[in-house]
Amino acid sequence: MAITMTELARRLNLSQSTVSLVLNNRDKGRVRPELAERVRQEAAATGFRLNRAASDLRRRCSNTIGVALAYSDNFYRAELVTTLHAEIVRRGYRPLFAFFSSDMEQQSATKLLLDNNLDAIITLEPQWLPDLLDLPVVSLFHSDPRFDAVVQDAEAGLRLSLECLRELGHRRIGWYGYDESDDRSRLLPQLAREYGMELPETFSVCSEAIYELVDDPAFFDPLRRASRAGLPTALLCHNDTIAVTLMRRLHECGLRIPDDLSLIGHDDIGLCGRLVPTLASVGYGSREELARKLVDRVLNRLAHPELPRSVEVLPPQLIRRESVGAPRH
Repeated sequence: MAITMTELARRLNLSQSTVSLVLNNRDKGRVRPELAERVRQEAAATGFRLNRAASDLRRRCSNTIGVALAYSDNFYRAELVTTLHAEIVRRGYRPLFAFFSSDMEQQSATKLLLDNNLDAIITLEPQWLPDLLDLPVVSLFHSDPRFDAVVQDAEAGLRLSLECLRELGHRRIGWYGYDESDDRSRLLPQLAREYGMELPETFSVCSEAIYELVDDPAFFDPLRRASRAGLPTALLCHNDTIAVTLMRRLHECGLRIPDDLSLIGHDDIGLCGRLVPTLASVGYGSREELARKLVDRVLNRLAHPELPRSVEVLPPQLIRRESVGAPRH
């Protein structure tokens, strides 16, 4: 017969409320760490399992954190899904994921989450959430004035890339990214001028259909037809997923990296160090660190709903690899 929480508390000579705090992961700041560890060890040794459904019903919460993300065909998001799932579970909560690839699917994904009894939400697209929402929300990479957020310093990331390229002698660059609703697509022309770099229109692509475009070999005919002097000497990409596709397309055009074109991605996915050549990329810390920051912010908002809104800006780091070199033309 399974041991009860009352029996577990009696074994440890502790109050049931103390044991409950620990087993419901609400012991931080309330129970001494060494005592909490003793409770967990005894629970594991006796095979105790918390009746989460009954506990949730008594506390009138679901112990569930909803997560809304775009489909994980993007390498970075695939890594993030894995680490977020692990971190939410580690903190004693259940994750409920909803994925989308279009505006209509975003609305459906948001509704799916809101139709469940959630304790909090982490979302990539906070604009689909209603104004009157009595739930802690943390927005990922999109700053919504209603909610806490964790965002990237997009301008600082671009500056690191441009400083690296200018230092190596590059003066003519290209860009493959989203439309100007994206911060980097909007900022790059101005920053390129500031760094004394040319951004030829032919090789500066800003489109919400960027994934479809780079998948089409015919899209790269301008690169095939351009004279050596007319080519950019470096390309920047919205993310590493696009950069990986570009590596293939450049090879098909007979262009070598970095001899003919240097290439810098964004997100620093695990694949970057396994490619040939290895891919230089702008990163903002590991996916594990990001997952911890997001869940920490959610749990802090749950514990302290009265606090003012907070936004954490992640600083970038450029990881230089073999795909970047001095221009040769």
